[in-house]
Amino acid sequence: MKWKQLKKKISGDKGYYFALAVCTVAVAVSGWLFVQSLNEDEPEVKLPDAVQAAVLPTLPRMNGSILPDADAPIASVKPNHPVAPIEPETEAETEPAARPAKPVTVPAAVRFRPVEGSVVQGYSMDKLAFNPTTRDWRTHAGMDLAAAEGSEVRSVADGTVLSVFDDDMLGKTVTVEHEGGYVTHYANLAEEVRVSAGDRVSAGQILGTVGKTALGEVGSESHLHFAVYRNNVPQDPEAFLAG
Repeated sequence: MKWKQLKKKISGDKGYYFALAVCTVAVAVSGWLFVQSLNEDEPEVKLPDAVQAAVLPTLPRMNGSILPDADAPIASVKPNHPVAPIEPETEAETEPAARPAKPVTVPAAVRFRPVEGSVVQGYSMDKLAFNPTTRDWRTHAGMDLAAAEGSEVRSVADGTVLSVFDDDMLGKTVTVEHEGGYVTHYANLAEEVRVSAGDRVSAGQILGTVGKTALGEVGSESHLHFAVYRNNVPQDPEAFLAG
């Protein structure tokens, strides 16, 4: 009787422990399935072996993301080939400014006016001037200096007589060449002149006298027609004499 009761009690204890074991296994399986589901929702980041070896030791993992360590030193990048130093920029060389042309000066030996008289008609190449002889308007390449017939006409500077000739409009004319490319003209002279082509003259030397040979200016009062040319271009006689 006692044996049957003890056997029944042991059988009941075994059923209890068996049920407990089943429950434990069920809980473990549920937990394992739950963990697996979390791992499937967050896939693991796979990096190349070389990158993992270089980066992962210094980068912590936080919530599945790789974040840089704020305290980790920043590696400097060095070029794998030499770099030539950068030369400072310099201003482009410019051509030197052209030197201003040397001013043309009047010969230093200018000492005299050809005659001492007032201006009857001035130099006028930039505008037309009225000619009382031809009764029309035209340019005037020289200036007319009032002087009585027979007044001595002098060379204004040292030079060489270039020519002596009769001009159709200006009459007997003597030209003198000076330094600097200047040539002076003395016209409306008397027929008899005191120099010849090739003569060397000095400033103030008498070339001839005032006459009435300028047919193109016979309507004006007695005068000397004086003109200045440089390289065959007429110049202002007053500026030439002022030096």
